[in-house]
Amino acid sequence: MKKSVFYIILVLAVLLAAPCLLTSCQQRDSGDYDGYYIFGLDANETKVLFEKYSPVSEETLALVKEFLERMSNEPEDIYMKKAIPDDVTIDNYILSDGGLSLYFNSSYGNYTGVPEILRRAAIVKTLCQIPEVTDVQFYVSGQPLTTSSMEAVGIMQADDFIDNTGGETSYKQNTTLNMYFSDYRGTALVEVPVEITYDATIPLEQLAVEQLMKGPYSIEGINKKDVLPTIPDGTKLNKVTVRENTCYVDFSSEFLNKRKQVTADVAIYSVVNTLVELPTVNKVQFSINGGQVLEYSSSINFGEPFERNLDIVLQLN
Repeated sequence: MKKSVFYIILVLAVLLAAPCLLTSCQQRDSGDYDGYYIFGLDANETKVLFEKYSPVSEETLALVKEFLERMSNEPEDIYMKKAIPDDVTIDNYILSDGGLSLYFNSSYGNYTGVPEILRRAAIVKTLCQIPEVTDVQFYVSGQPLTTSSMEAVGIMQADDFIDNTGGETSYKQNTTLNMYFSDYRGTALVEVPVEITYDATIPLEQLAVEQLMKGPYSIEGINKKDVLPTIPDGTKLNKVTVRENTCYVDFSSEFLNKRKQVTADVAIYSVVNTLVELPTVNKVQFSINGGQVLEYSSSINFGEPFERNLDIVLQLN
């Protein structure tokens, strides 16, 4: 069986009736201009704007410094707000193998929700225009930037931030989740990369489990002869949280009704291997309706955290 790459774009937030997307509201020149832009926010902090900019510097680190200073100053466009507020300073920045690490003072931690995501997007989009800068990582008071649920934001690239829908909506990002479904025999797992567009306020762990629950047949182009779903019908996701790199997944009791077509190992490690693909997760701990169940399908110790199991993954050419 040949390996296939399946993609689906999941629209997980209801789009408001906005007249246009960010890039269609403020189009960049389609002519010969190939210079730089400085990104910032609109006055209401609901979307990202930009203005043309001609830097003085040419060397990479000098460009980084100049762009950071420009984003700390008021834009020339009166309808645009600077990305780096007055109370936020960058104590240090380090460029290594294309990765730019920015070290903010503690004041950056005061910014949350959509305004923070938009600021982050503006900074990353501005800096990633520099040819030698491929990605950016934020640190606040020396620690990696985390979301409101204490998950590490990690490495960011310009393409991670796509168009805002305009109006009072959340900023959306895109990524690829490596999902694990059962092979057609029900005895091994098959890796299926799935491209998603998601609301940045929704944890990726939740999105991954919800996609597993929908099953592989919800993915466009999937061959039903190649893969099988692993989550039992009727299963509900009660809660998913991450603490100290362990993902705690609480299912409804239907999860215990293992599908007859798949083995118990396939059912369990479909969830575990999918979640451990995420940078915030090393282990997965299950619970059922908030309580601990010690055994799954009369064969697997269900009371301890699970780690990734690659031995059960079918290696396809």
